[in-house]
Amino acid sequence: MQIVAVGINHTSASVSLRERLAVGTESLPDALGRLRESVAEALILSTCNRVELYAVCGHEGSGADLLRQFLAAHGNVPIRTVRDVTYAYGHSAAVRHLLRVAAGLESMVVGENEILGQVRRAIAAARQVTALGSVLDRLGTAALACGKRVRASTALGRDGESVASVAVRLAVRERGGLEGAHVAVLGAGETAEQAVATLVALGGVHVTVVNRTYDRAVSLAAAHGVEARPWNDLANVLAVADVVMGCTGAQTPVLSASTLAQARESPVRPLVCLDLGVPRDMDPAVGSLPTVKLIDLDRIELESAARRADRARDLTRAESIVDQDTERFMEWWRGRNVASTVARLHARAGEIRDAEVERALTRLPDLNPRARAVIHELATRMVGKLLHEPTVTLKRDPEGANMAVVVERLFGLGAHAAQPEIHQESRAS
Repeated sequence: MQIVAVGINHTSASVSLRERLAVGTESLPDALGRLRESVAEALILSTCNRVELYAVCGHEGSGADLLRQFLAAHGNVPIRTVRDVTYAYGHSAAVRHLLRVAAGLESMVVGENEILGQVRRAIAAARQVTALGSVLDRLGTAALACGKRVRASTALGRDGESVASVAVRLAVRERGGLEGAHVAVLGAGETAEQAVATLVALGGVHVTVVNRTYDRAVSLAAAHGVEARPWNDLANVLAVADVVMGCTGAQTPVLSASTLAQARESPVRPLVCLDLGVPRDMDPAVGSLPTVKLIDLDRIELESAARRADRARDLTRAESIVDQDTERFMEWWRGRNVASTVARLHARAGEIRDAEVERALTRLPDLNPRARAVIHELATRMVGKLLHEPTVTLKRDPEGANMAVVVERLFGLGAHAAQPEIHQESRAS
């Protein structure tokens, strides 16, 4: 069996395509169920910056094709388009990729902390519908542990930088500051919470949270000492806004150009609109309105890329941690694949040891119990030492699964034994 990953992210696909392929929270259980019908195990990670499918299946190449076809069907996108923008990883490369994702190394804002929670929720969702098996469950646990270790061992994530904070920084740049500005935050989820926290930290900003579920808006606003307004009051909030931040999880735009145009008291008043949603929260036509500056995730990605060079030392350390944890997982995988062979090899050796010791002892009837025990211990230690190196090699060597086939034949461990699958650990095309 193989671990295969296929996905798109902010570097491989535009916002418009990412929103078509996104798997929303409400549709995630159904999507996992459909994917699980074709693979042994399944995990789907869908965020504002990525849509990634992880699966355990029989073959790397055909598995990647299957996952691409699933994405194309889910988003009603031509398979040729999906092939052009997706990346695919097989086995150890797939393992390493998920660990890099959890560590924040694949994020638009390198090291951002939000992704760790998103990976955790993706794993929980897959567990809930029994889409995970022992392999992806173990991999998910390893990814979360790796993400925590990177953040504990480096400065990545310590400055609290996030997509929302980068967006606020761009708004500050566009307006020359936000002192006294009225900022409307649409949504009350994790991204909205980060946006509000960043704005409050600036000081002197009038923040209003607007959400379809008013109670959630009230809760978020109360936690940061800002204002909450019901969704049916959106027009009044937009009328006085200097900045609007879209942070909802809606599947269709919540702010159209016509709604915004009608709500604005003064069309000549500059307005910065920051769309952090995938799918998008704002109709792209919003950017064509007079004096409106629309900033989407593609622009935020350019801003984030410019800052990565400043973190070279931390990135090197983080990559080293990812490499270590990837190898640790692969050792577990190889040990799992050859466990049956190792167990039967030791059992066979134990049978031979016991039979030969018993034969020797029958020829030495005058030995006292202590001498008999010494002979038993000697035989056990000899067998253990002889099998130690082969056992370690089978479990750790990348070719351990292939070696196990030879061991089965050399030691006559039974034709009925399950034959380990020969595989390659590489990146799929």
